[in-house]
Amino acid sequence: MTVAAWIRRCAERCPDKLAYVDGERRYTFAQYQDRMRRQTNGLYAAGLKRGDRIATLTNNHVECVEALGAAATGGFVHVPVNFRSVPREIAYVVNHCEASLLFVEKEYAGRVSEAGEMPSLRKVIVIDPGNPDSEYERWLAQQSAADPAVDVTGEDHFFICYTSGATGTPKGVLHQQRQSVAHAPVVVVGYEFDGDTKVLLVYPHNSIASINMFYVPAWVVGACVVFTDQRNFDADRWLALVEKERITHSHLVPTMLFRVLESPRLRAADTSSIVTIGYGSAPMPTERVERLQQIFGNVLIQGYGMTEISSIAAYLDKQDHLEGMKGNRALLNSCGRAAFGTELRVVDDDDRDVAAGEVGEIVFRGPQVMTSYWNDPEKTAETMRNGWMHSGDMATLDERGYLTIVDRKKDLIISGGANISSREVEEVLYWHPAVREAGVIGKPDEEWGELPHGFVSLHPGKTVGSDELVAFCRERLSAYKCPRTVDIVDDLPKNGLGKILKADLRSRFWIGHSKKVN
Repeated sequence: MTVAAWIRRCAERCPDKLAYVDGERRYTFAQYQDRMRRQTNGLYAAGLKRGDRIATLTNNHVECVEALGAAATGGFVHVPVNFRSVPREIAYVVNHCEASLLFVEKEYAGRVSEAGEMPSLRKVIVIDPGNPDSEYERWLAQQSAADPAVDVTGEDHFFICYTSGATGTPKGVLHQQRQSVAHAPVVVVGYEFDGDTKVLLVYPHNSIASINMFYVPAWVVGACVVFTDQRNFDADRWLALVEKERITHSHLVPTMLFRVLESPRLRAADTSSIVTIGYGSAPMPTERVERLQQIFGNVLIQGYGMTEISSIAAYLDKQDHLEGMKGNRALLNSCGRAAFGTELRVVDDDDRDVAAGEVGEIVFRGPQVMTSYWNDPEKTAETMRNGWMHSGDMATLDERGYLTIVDRKKDLIISGGANISSREVEEVLYWHPAVREAGVIGKPDEEWGELPHGFVSLHPGKTVGSDELVAFCRERLSAYKCPRTVDIVDDLPKNGLGKILKADLRSRFWIGHSKKVN
């Protein structure tokens, strides 16, 4: 089975069923297939070939899933670009994957023009969602709606998701269709998807969650996806859409759920349609879990995972939440047990299993594990060792198989569910002529989980203010990656080899806080 086959089956079995809601635009599976086929045929007509990378830079709109469907059906490789990217970051992704074509929303076309040389691009097509006279709509209308008849297989490269991780420049995580096929049951079974499911998508289209937790599982069962603006989460808007569209499923980061709990609209909103609310990517205080259970009922599932393992690797299911609410509060601090089809271990530095309750690194094995890091065999070999994917996350595993995250082996900052590479921020700080040394950590924050915080020492005779350094970063990084504050110190703590001690920097803030991240 391939993702392409699932798309085709939806159009054959339920052609008139609602597939996508994008504001006032509503598409059935038959209408979606028509548009997706036109895009596929248009890409081939433009001279692209199987395996070529197609980049997409937009907000959350149906055009994103049209591009993903065209990749699945035509054998292309979908490369979603983070809508928050600045020109330098856009150019890096396009050049690194050697994208042949870029779909860009009108709002971001200026950033593309400022991105500099991108020699692999043969064509840029501007999308203006809702405008029937846009360049994209005119181009689409000119293409054939016939079945492209490309014999794709599970081994066809499907998409590349770029993730900063903790090593500076973004890594392109490559997945084939077979990984998405293997991961789909995790969501369909664990999150209880069926033909009546209506998913409200709040994650950005470039995330692994959007692809493998929403788009692909929806194709398995013929579910409907409802788009909403991902740029600024609005709890009132989320509640209004739940009520208007009779939403059954949504997956949010804790920051979003905190805002839902604070919304004055919550008390009067009709949320009775909700079957499952997933959460993850950042810590969730037990007290907030209890409040959510009281308001929404037994609908919560916590997911733990990463881009490299297709999305969800373990989850704390609804029954686990009930057990936690009935007295086993420690269970709510875990991120559950291994998901369907996932083998999970906690090991020491020699890849030997540690005893129950002891801290080690989480490693995974299963058919949903990534193919590789795009164009990075060294990093792939470092991560994929002895048949297991090494996560870099430190955790304990108890006798029942429940996983509890303790810390991160890598210096990754998770802010509002978004991964931020401390090294990437440090490199930008080093560009400032006054900065001698730089160290960036995650500072605990009640709303966001963590916020980037910088420490710098200065070259002798140089002066610079904290606000100036923050502004310097904002000109060169996406806003969410920028440190909110920077401390200027005489010297940064280092070990005997001269390496900056991040643990010492974190200890200034994390004393009295839990560093659990899931």
